[in-house]
Amino acid sequence: MIPLELIREFERQMKSLRIGATPLVRAQKLEKVLGVRRLQLKLEGENPSGTHKDRSALLHCLDARNAGKKAVTAVSCGNYGAALTYVAEKLDMRSHIYIPKDFAAPRRAEIESMGGIVVDVEGDYEAALRKSLLDAVTKGWYNANPGGANKELGVYAYTFIAKEIAQEMGRQPDWVAVPVGNGTLIGGIWRGFRSIGMKTRMLGVSNNNSAVHGLVMGQREPLDVPDLQITEINEPLAGNYLAEPEEAISAVLDSGGTAMEMPDHELVAASQLIEEEEGLKVLPASAGTVAAIGRLDSKNHVFVAILSGRLSSR
Repeated sequence: MIPLELIREFERQMKSLRIGATPLVRAQKLEKVLGVRRLQLKLEGENPSGTHKDRSALLHCLDARNAGKKAVTAVSCGNYGAALTYVAEKLDMRSHIYIPKDFAAPRRAEIESMGGIVVDVEGDYEAALRKSLLDAVTKGWYNANPGGANKELGVYAYTFIAKEIAQEMGRQPDWVAVPVGNGTLIGGIWRGFRSIGMKTRMLGVSNNNSAVHGLVMGQREPLDVPDLQITEINEPLAGNYLAEPEEAISAVLDSGGTAMEMPDHELVAASQLIEEEEGLKVLPASAGTVAAIGRLDSKNHVFVAILSGRLSSR
């Protein structure tokens, strides 16, 4: 159970730091291109650091502060690190961001410019996570990683996305398409809809991701992607080791939804299409939600695409 006092403080600080309450806009030009009845875009890139991850970062930092911690740590390919560093600075805390050395991590300089301490780790995401967890214990930092002891906070923070969508639309969307990385985002959105009695179908979209690969292959558990390829395009999505794969899998299966794999070139094309038709500069890793909606056989529905991050050049 998450303490009620923490939830109330989270809601107050979201308003104070202008996190959440992101725009939900109708994409009429994309509707025509995709041939769908109605398409709404949830612009999570309008959060201060440019991604949905500000929500989770805020709840973790507030929990850390309540526990008397002065520093937080997490592994990241960039976006979560930027979000955590942004929020930590606002709350007068320090952030230690662990990045696998071979990752492109294009937001590294930005994290450092905001006062975050970047630690390069030899090896993959799992190796960086182990190092972050070890240092959290030995140095007394707060563990803000997805999964683990504080995993419920990360998932809960994203339930507000579903509530905002429902409140603004005044109805239940038929489908919500969500980028799948560690699994917390789609899991949180699904839980949010359930909490208000809605059963929207969840469309999980990813690239080189074991949870989505398992679903596509008809499994009810993660399935390693053969010859896993992590690129600068798919870094926010890819991995055979995920923190919360069961959240993603349950969200898709329990909602009667589906999952799709989207290669890099289609993610890039989707990002370009969104910019051409709607004038929005969106990270390719989040733009695949729009392309995936276009792949569905049935078009006579009300769709929401979660655009989880904007291009940093915007």
